[in-house]
Amino acid sequence: MSTDEHDAGATRWMRSAFAAFYVALSITNFLTITGAARPAMTALAAATAAMLGFAALPIADRPGLRWLTGGALGFLPVLDSVAQVAMTGQLHFTTLLMLALVGVGAAVPSRAVAVGAATFGLAGWALAVAGRPELRTPELGHYAVQLVIAALLAAILHEAVRRRQRQLRVARDQVAAVADRFTSLFHATPAGVGIADENGVLVAVNPAFCELAGLPEDQLVGASSRPYLENGEAEKRFVRPDGTERWAWLTVGHSSGGDGSWTLLQLQDITDRRLAEFAVRESDRLLAAVSAASRRIRTGEDARSTIIAAVRELAEADNVTLLEPAANGLAAPTELVATGVAGADVMGTRVTLDGTSMTSRVFQDREPIFLSDPAHDPRVSPALLKLVEGRSMLWQPVLVDGKAMAVLAVGWKRRVESVSDHRARAVALLADETALALEHERLLRRLEQMAFTDTLTGLPNRRAWQRRLDDLMADGGPLTVAIADLDHFKRYNDTFGHNGGDDLLHRAAAAFAGELGAGDVIARWGGEEFVIALPGHTPAEAAAVLERVRRAMPDDETCSIGYAAWNGAESATQLLDRADHALYEAKNNGRDAVCGAPESLAVTP
Repeated sequence: MSTDEHDAGATRWMRSAFAAFYVALSITNFLTITGAARPAMTALAAATAAMLGFAALPIADRPGLRWLTGGALGFLPVLDSVAQVAMTGQLHFTTLLMLALVGVGAAVPSRAVAVGAATFGLAGWALAVAGRPELRTPELGHYAVQLVIAALLAAILHEAVRRRQRQLRVARDQVAAVADRFTSLFHATPAGVGIADENGVLVAVNPAFCELAGLPEDQLVGASSRPYLENGEAEKRFVRPDGTERWAWLTVGHSSGGDGSWTLLQLQDITDRRLAEFAVRESDRLLAAVSAASRRIRTGEDARSTIIAAVRELAEADNVTLLEPAANGLAAPTELVATGVAGADVMGTRVTLDGTSMTSRVFQDREPIFLSDPAHDPRVSPALLKLVEGRSMLWQPVLVDGKAMAVLAVGWKRRVESVSDHRARAVALLADETALALEHERLLRRLEQMAFTDTLTGLPNRRAWQRRLDDLMADGGPLTVAIADLDHFKRYNDTFGHNGGDDLLHRAAAAFAGELGAGDVIARWGGEEFVIALPGHTPAEAAAVLERVRRAMPDDETCSIGYAAWNGAESATQLLDRADHALYEAKNNGRDAVCGAPESLAVTP
């Protein structure tokens, strides 16, 4: 209850008491007063009692009725007393006016109303005495002095009551402030605090206590405190209703007084400390596994199988799958493929990157997701869960510079409620190792590709061509080799500059490659020359393909092509020499032509 409510309650009680007094006065007036004054004074006292009684009701405190409680009640009793003196012509009724003044001083909170009522009463009594000669008796001075004394007493009483109310208000405000601070501290303290009564029943708990217990306040208040006090151990383990485990340090205090005995339970959450101690024990095993994986990666062993085995061991998982983007040329990947597996038969399984599966979502969002019960999640494939017999699963992205390189899918055949412990840290750390290994492998492939790729056109370079040509000749099948040369390239360079010439070479390479089949090979031989190998083609078929290549030359520029069919015995150098002779023949015949080397030029070792 607020301070204003306390004051309003006290004021209503006094109004009720005065109403009872005027009820008695109206009865007395009816019985003792005679003549014409009898009904008037009886009615006036009854009206005063009715208004005081109404003012004692809570409804009278409404804003629209403040005129009644704020002013009318201060003047009405005084008016009643003055009227009784004036109408009866009896001076001894002055005592009622004295009582009214004292009562108004005590019951009216407004100083202005109290002073106004007292002034009105004194002035009214003086006018009544002046208007009725029979009131001017020898006792008049005695009553006048008593009336003044009553007014002074009313003033003193009014000020005393006001001061006392201020003191009580200040005291109540201070108590309320202390109570508010205690309540705030009680609810804000990070330690779990519960208060139990003499019967061991919890009567209050703070949010931290609810968090430790894993139950809402309405289920804890009214419950027994014994589960938290059993065994008398300071360090206690709690298994919450959701199955999670918490550890707390228990401190118990007791208090007894006139209102009974109380028990204070303080639970300090030490779960993090317990987890840290466990993590210290696990860190050696984790670091040893990471170190072993790093050593194997540096020695060139298969990084995938090494890391997958370590993830499976440290996460205490039943199966682990590494999914990487499937090769899609230069375009963005559209699928993930399982490239490493332990504990499940899912090697080569493909997952579409359409955002509908959990694996594709983790790859795209680059955030890990754990599900203790994935069977109820529509994003998880039932077929996948059946393959890996997964009761709980974790998907961990493998990131390099914020870009997803792969996804580690970790599965347990038993239900795992949480991986917010060493298992999650182990998987995350080994995912970083996986990222380093994949990036290392990617850089090696990139370096190898750069060693065998022409940087300007993106085609295989001369070294790659030589290796590929040796492989084709080792196969022993039909093979045609051609050399294409851009006509008047020096003049083009002089006209459009070297940048223009480089651009023409780049576009010509793309145009030539677009006319070749899947098994055909094209490489940049040097300068403005390209070499082409057409395995499995007859000379006539090869000539048709090369004619399309010639016509594909961009910007209305031309090229000349010379080709030679391998006779199965000559060396690569001899085969290229014949194609080169055919190229010169095409140049000499006016360029922009395809010319084949005659078989008579074939050199048989």
